[in-house]
Amino acid sequence: MIGALPVRGSALTAAQLRARILASSAVPYQGYAESTVDLGLPDLPDLGDVSTLLDGTTDQYAWYRSPGQWRADVLTTAGENDVYQAGQATYLWDYGRNLLTQITGAEPVRLPRAPDLLPPALGRRLLSFASSADRLSRLPSRRIAGVDAAGLRIVPADPATTVGQVDIWADPASGLPVLVEVIGRGASAPALLTRFLQVSGSRPALATVMPAPAPDVGVSTARLPDVSGILRGFGPPLPGRLAGAGRIPAPAGLRDLGAYGTGFSRFAVLPLPGNVGSQALAAASGAAAGAGQVRLADGTGVLIETPLLTVLLARSEYGGPVYLLAGAVTPALLMRAGSGLLTSMAGDT
Repeated sequence: MIGALPVRGSALTAAQLRARILASSAVPYQGYAESTVDLGLPDLPDLGDVSTLLDGTTDQYAWYRSPGQWRADVLTTAGENDVYQAGQATYLWDYGRNLLTQITGAEPVRLPRAPDLLPPALGRRLLSFASSADRLSRLPSRRIAGVDAAGLRIVPADPATTVGQVDIWADPASGLPVLVEVIGRGASAPALLTRFLQVSGSRPALATVMPAPAPDVGVSTARLPDVSGILRGFGPPLPGRLAGAGRIPAPAGLRDLGAYGTGFSRFAVLPLPGNVGSQALAAASGAAAGAGQVRLADGTGVLIETPLLTVLLARSEYGGPVYLLAGAVTPALLMRAGSGLLTSMAGDT
């Protein structure tokens, strides 16, 4: 049996393996992956299946020809939910509703989807966050889904992030990530683990990654990104800096969505207007563990701490929307950001 054979090591240096992983977006593959995330987040309203995605196990088949031609099928108790990328168009297939939705045009911002957890996509994304100050080192090779994979560890240098280490195992020849683990600072077990259980480097047929709905399947078209239902130009523009971190330029027309910081200490800010914000505060306040009321400058909030992700829901004492701040950052950083945000908003009222 293959599993009983010795694992072949790799002579690649950490820098060489990093380069191969980052350059692997053109590598075709098809396989079956399992992702397990344990963050303990409460269910927040109007955020689709994000809470489920970030707490539990996701099984999916994937067929990948290129960055613009791929398909991922998420297995559910009711059947499956599929995502197709066909050039500039994205298609979402809902088996339970017998509905295929085409999202036309670019999606400047969207909520996370299951394919974001596939080892190649997640591994490349996390590795792209690594800065020159972060420590990269080789790990012993492991056999993952029949691949003698070379290991790479990233240890962030920034004390403001809750990420203790990111371990990626990849095919040393192609650079394709096959297993990714993210471990919180001070933790011993991964809060996020995604791996292939089966994988092949063969290129799937074009017909496999193109949607072909049956005549009785409903087809709809959407032009707005998922998060647009939440962001409606509500509240004054976000400030240019929060907690000493600069704002990352946002796509045109999305002044209400903010991302701040660099590397692994990035965090996001968005307003939750009206009932959405009130329901989110109620859900967070009722969370069993890891949540607590906090006092902020010019307002109050609910802070949710997990081994990896920190979430703050902040509301100004002068009214306005509830702001959601989230990132793999320390609670202290997020509270400083929340206080700075509410103070800046108070100055604009």
